[in-house]
Amino acid sequence: MATLPILIPLFLLLLVTASADLTCKSTSCESGGISIEFPFWLEETRQSLGCGYPGFQLWCSKDTNLSLRKPFITLPQSGDFVVKLISLEEQKIWINDPHQCLPNRILRDRGFNLQGSPFRLSDYYTYVDFKFLNCPSNLTSSDLGQPISCLTSNDTNLVNYSVVAVLSDPPFSTPWTSSCQLISTASIPVAVPNTPWLFWTDYYSDIQLQWDIPNCGSCEARGGRCRLLGDSDFSVACYDLPSQGQGLSRKAKYRISIGLGIPGLLGIIGLTCILCCKGNSRDQIQRRLSSTEFSTLVLPRPPVVVMGLDGPAIERYPKTQLGESGRLPKPNDNVCSICLSEYQPKEMLRTIPECNHYFHSNCIDGWLKMNASCPLCRNLPHRSPSLSTSLPPYSTS
Repeated sequence: MATLPILIPLFLLLLVTASADLTCKSTSCESGGISIEFPFWLEETRQSLGCGYPGFQLWCSKDTNLSLRKPFITLPQSGDFVVKLISLEEQKIWINDPHQCLPNRILRDRGFNLQGSPFRLSDYYTYVDFKFLNCPSNLTSSDLGQPISCLTSNDTNLVNYSVVAVLSDPPFSTPWTSSCQLISTASIPVAVPNTPWLFWTDYYSDIQLQWDIPNCGSCEARGGRCRLLGDSDFSVACYDLPSQGQGLSRKAKYRISIGLGIPGLLGIIGLTCILCCKGNSRDQIQRRLSSTEFSTLVLPRPPVVVMGLDGPAIERYPKTQLGESGRLPKPNDNVCSICLSEYQPKEMLRTIPECNHYFHSNCIDGWLKMNASCPLCRNLPHRSPSLSTSLPPYSTS
């Protein structure tokens, strides 16, 4: 029963460690919506500070034309925009006006300003100067091109007009503009392949932005997860990269070890309780029989159940410290079979001479205290002083 107080804190520690991996999980505003991961983060989820990067805060709200909740981002100089797409590998984000009238936003703000944000225009975009003109409806469609529908009035009680955006410095003469009234001028982000010859026509398209810091694109492309390295600065590191030449990533091995370790601990706790209960019952029977004066029945002494080895016996098994290179006698056997972690330089290993299997010293010590057998082959080691004989040395440098 003495091992129970030790096992319970260990069990709780594993549960806390497993739950900590979920603190930076992927989130979204709607089921099946845009996946929001580092460097972006949702303010309403109350994730830890290490799950996001400054300037990449998002919030959820309903779209104007839809009942679905969508992610929004606030640009300090340009206001709120709905996020349409995020590419972590390309480090790009696509945004648009939530009211489906981007020209009105640009006309109101006299342009599109990204100052104070971590974003810049995509490499495939450029700023082009346009003039917004209020033209009478009697001009032909060939002159006006494609009027901006969300700025054009067709109210029969008012004078009909059409609003168009033309290049501030057109490559040819536009005499018909003399019939129009200048509303304002603005610099508009336009995709380079779609640079207009006169009119701004793709005003319904999303604006494509990208960021340079934090630089996590290569980490995401290799299957890793980018996170802040510490709380003091904004350095980032790449975690959970798939292991080279191994079938399982470190993250998968971690989950497997948790999945196997928790049931194993529960089994050990249950077995310990059963053995303790049986031991108490036998002790009570012996006390009752010994206190009976006329009883001539002598019960045999219950057999001693050997659960494992004591400390001195375990210390007789040879220990070896890995060198800087971490080279092992069996190059292909570089994972401890108990904790499923790869051996690292300067770690201490303990070997069972009978089967020549080796493990992390702290892992096999805990095992041998519970089980007097090798975790791999289940062979019972000899309990003799010969264990003090060391294994032949091998190079660990």
